[in-house]
Amino acid sequence: MQKRTYKIIKEIRKIFDRGSPIHPVAVSLFSSIIIAAITLILGWKEKSLFYEVNGLIAITDVINSIILFSAIEYSEKAPDVSYNYGYGKYESLGIFVSSSLITLIAIYTIYETINSFKQIIPIGNYEILVAFSLFSIALMYFNHRLLFKSYQIFKFQILKYDSDLWKYDAFVETGVVLNLAICLILDRLEYSNFARILDTVGAVALIGLALRIPLKYGKKSIDQLLDRTLPEKFHYDILSVIAENFHYLCEFKKVNARQSGRDIFVEIDIVLPFDLTLEEAYKIEEKIIHKIQELYPDALPRVYVVPCVKDCIHKQSNSCPVRKWQKIDNIEN
Repeated sequence: MQKRTYKIIKEIRKIFDRGSPIHPVAVSLFSSIIIAAITLILGWKEKSLFYEVNGLIAITDVINSIILFSAIEYSEKAPDVSYNYGYGKYESLGIFVSSSLITLIAIYTIYETINSFKQIIPIGNYEILVAFSLFSIALMYFNHRLLFKSYQIFKFQILKYDSDLWKYDAFVETGVVLNLAICLILDRLEYSNFARILDTVGAVALIGLALRIPLKYGKKSIDQLLDRTLPEKFHYDILSVIAENFHYLCEFKKVNARQSGRDIFVEIDIVLPFDLTLEEAYKIEEKIIHKIQELYPDALPRVYVVPCVKDCIHKQSNSCPVRKWQKIDNIEN
């Protein structure tokens, strides 16, 4: 019981600790709940499909923030016996689930759009909708800055994803204000039906814009979940490291790389002389690993060594080229 209480207190402290990646997520969640609840209520009360869809998109931000909590909690865990490659894919899974929700909202929007043309109902108080949208823009931009600063510190891709979502939401909300302003003018000019049609068409455009960021990051998350091959540039960089150190190797076999969250796991198979000591082999491995981590700080390289087949020994004479380079290095040092 005491351990559970201590754990709960520890988690609560993380929420208020500005040095923790959980803090901006908590702020994001709280902001999302406020925006989603008020936007949905206003959209339903004032009969605006445009504003209602805006509220549904805000609900995805709430769900996204909840996913963020669990994803970051797991992503911070170090690799263990159960998960040798760590828990980074929770981050990719969280992004995928979040991006999938927008598709469901798109289906709902199309359905409601068709229904709205059957019976045109005038929209209520535009001034209230505009006022709350302006407040939402300020809150969205604040969350974007907070999450982006946290991403720069902790390098969690999901923080960058949420930061981009808030920034894009702020741009979209600006479009919401412009659309509502035009509808307000049409309404004052007694073109209420035209205002309603513009509201409905705007809802479709809004969901189209909202799909951009989730689709972009959703594709990346699927690539990581399916262990898609990393970009060519990454492999060329790894091969350049091998080329720099090739005179220390008998043979280079292969390189495999996969990404899990922010971590990049690199596995390199090389062949070294059969008579190298463990210390000598370790020094060669360290040179390769150090250089890779200079290029990619989040990389976790592993070098697997197998002994050579002794094909450089002729008539009891060892003409190993690796040994030759080692002697040169020793002379220079």
